[in-house]
Amino acid sequence: MLPVLASKSRLRFTGRDALVALLGASSLLLFSHLYGLRPASFLPPPIHGPPYFRGASDEAVLPEGFTLTPPSEFAPPGRLFVAPPRTKGVTASTLLAHAPGWTFFTNLYLSNGTFFIVSDEGGFDEGYWPQRRLITATGLPGDHENGHLREPTDKEMQVITVDEARKRWGERVWDVEGLSLICNDPDQFLKHYYHVAAELLFGTERMLTNFDPMPQPDGSVLAPSPDRIIFVHCDEAGFTDSPRFNQFFLPAMWPSITPMFKPTFDQFADLVRTPYKAFRFPAALFIDRSAAFRGDQTGPTSRTPAGPWMIGGGQYGTGGEGRNKYWYENARRRVGAFAGVPHRVLDMGLRAMDPPLVDGEPDAPVITYISRQRSRRRLIEADHQRLVQALEDMCHRKGWVLDVVHAEELSREEQLRRAARTVVMLGVHGNGLTHQLLMPPHPLSTVIEMFYPGGYARDYEWTAGVLGKAYFGIQNDTVVGPPNIPDFNYPEGFHGNAIPVQAEVVVRVIEERLEGKRERIHWSGHSGLGY
Repeated sequence: MLPVLASKSRLRFTGRDALVALLGASSLLLFSHLYGLRPASFLPPPIHGPPYFRGASDEAVLPEGFTLTPPSEFAPPGRLFVAPPRTKGVTASTLLAHAPGWTFFTNLYLSNGTFFIVSDEGGFDEGYWPQRRLITATGLPGDHENGHLREPTDKEMQVITVDEARKRWGERVWDVEGLSLICNDPDQFLKHYYHVAAELLFGTERMLTNFDPMPQPDGSVLAPSPDRIIFVHCDEAGFTDSPRFNQFFLPAMWPSITPMFKPTFDQFADLVRTPYKAFRFPAALFIDRSAAFRGDQTGPTSRTPAGPWMIGGGQYGTGGEGRNKYWYENARRRVGAFAGVPHRVLDMGLRAMDPPLVDGEPDAPVITYISRQRSRRRLIEADHQRLVQALEDMCHRKGWVLDVVHAEELSREEQLRRAARTVVMLGVHGNGLTHQLLMPPHPLSTVIEMFYPGGYARDYEWTAGVLGKAYFGIQNDTVVGPPNIPDFNYPEGFHGNAIPVQAEVVVRVIEERLEGKRERIHWSGHSGLGY
């Protein structure tokens, strides 16, 4: 056989073979060049459909260090990126945006177990950089007794000069390319659907969309898309809520994101567990719940995204107005599409506008009652039965649609599909009301929350307000809510199985709201704080 193989190796190399080889080499060079650009790209989330609402004069306000690439055959218009430095030496850090607990950096460093800011602009609270305690904490769970133990020191974060950094690390700096979300929280609240979807991811989306002066009704927005999320103090089990909505929402919002939980991060950090080399994050959003609660925005509201909301122009009277009307629409559509919501349903809020923003007849209002009768916190059974009957009678009279949802019987996707067509969402205080994130930006969009008499919490009221929805709390026979909201209160019975409600009160609120007799009301706190 060897002579045969040898004879084949001496076959003639024709001109056609040369042409094929040339084309192959050219293609390899072209695609190597194209894909070589990807690690430096800092991309906005994908937009489904044409950006037909954006006017010619609407331009993003870009911070120093951000660049828009021109449209080309290979890249969609509006790519937003931070290019990593060409060298592996030290580059100064900059502050792109900051609210307590939410700090957007360029060139944040990690070395020897500590995050470093490299700057000649002075230290913490000296003019350029915020107080350290408003950026980070120690990662311990929060309670009223250990505030002093959560105060950060040089172990957690330092500011050093450019010269000092060069003396320490020289050229021994390695880039973690792209945009990194660095979550410095313990698992204390990360096991809960609301605290992940409606605080961590909600606040992140607000920080990212703040770069766009006018997000559009169809979800078009100029905002960066994160490459990874790092959980410094939380393993995967600590991120897992019972119905696993956290695991659904994260990739639904950013399909390309890579989570790095504590065990992997510990191994990663160990690679630079020496003062002589460092990892650099060219773009990083550093998130810390304890730091957020030290700020003037989260303290009065107990909502960690309150800071990102305000620095994006959110204050009293702006909820659902101007640039705050559609800021979350891109995220809502991304998650909705991932859950299988049809495009026509995603557009239902736009058909209801006056004038309509898309073609088609307006839909009959859907009232979704999220029942908790098989859960710990629930209505008195007789009150629940009377409520369902009253809702059925109302919808029959008015030509509206009632959807009574038992979440435990439905998949995650089906629950979100039901929420995406909802105009009025009703339920006892609980995680199910987090589904309001999928409700369309309908002019009559409303959240109604039922409490044990005397009880009140702001989780779903504040979220509804900054999304431009009307909100009404009902304590048995009493309607509460903005502008004069009650104090936080968790009386005995708040989490119990005997919560009373007067069905006729609920029905009256829904009828008056859908018939235009109850308006959406803004809430005001101190110094412009509000929605």
